[in-house]
Amino acid sequence: MFSDTLRTLQDDAVFGIEEAVRSIQRQDANERSGQAYTIAALCHRRLAICALLLDARPSRFGTHLCHSAQARLHFHQLVENGHPAEPQYLCVSKEFSFIDALAAGQNDLAAGIARRSAIRHNPEFEYEDDFLLHHFLQQLLLQTTGVQSAELPALLERWEAVLEGGADAYLDACRALLARQAQVFDDALQAIIDARLLRFQKMSRTSSPEEELRKTEGALFMNGLALVRLAELRGMETRREYTMIPALARIPTGQRAPSATAWMLARQESAD
Repeated sequence: MFSDTLRTLQDDAVFGIEEAVRSIQRQDANERSGQAYTIAALCHRRLAICALLLDARPSRFGTHLCHSAQARLHFHQLVENGHPAEPQYLCVSKEFSFIDALAAGQNDLAAGIARRSAIRHNPEFEYEDDFLLHHFLQQLLLQTTGVQSAELPALLERWEAVLEGGADAYLDACRALLARQAQVFDDALQAIIDARLLRFQKMSRTSSPEEELRKTEGALFMNGLALVRLAELRGMETRREYTMIPALARIPTGQRAPSATAWMLARQESAD
């Protein structure tokens, strides 16, 4: 049953990319809004997760994560040059392709997205704490790779203020990343994983969208992979494997990225 769901998701993702590419070629309303690029990136993320969970293919996992990031970067470059876009497709908290680039070990690609991402939160489409998480991770990567970034302690202070005394293990993890405190980071990451496991355990197993989410994002923690990658970049020791962050998903940094336009091809193979 698990594999049947993932096979269906693979087929749906391939179809989604093909439809998105047709929209882009037609330059229709979905292309002009930015939706087509977002769908293409999301479908590549789903293909990446299926490649790892279903076929244990880390090479294809990394390739599709790169395609997700390349589709997003292409969209950002279009917007940079005057292409229209609806604001919901530019929210920093929706920058899952930045996470995908980090998880794939493509730091230059991740930095390219980070440099072009919004620097203010959009209250109409995102919560400020969600914005601050993704904005902080982007700015931390830029700082760690020698690029000028926002004032990171100030972002953490604002995040704490937004929480109004509430707890957030993500904030704890980000503080530890900034301070390079490996054990504190490990504890915070484990708390995030534990809370995530509980949330997915409580999900309905009869609702198709929730079941699909549980079998993909619920089985492979993409944000966790990105956090671990940033910890490594900052010289911090991490465990080789965590729950929902398997060793198989820990792709070596700096592997050659696929062609920048290959994300428009849904049906492709890559050898391990």
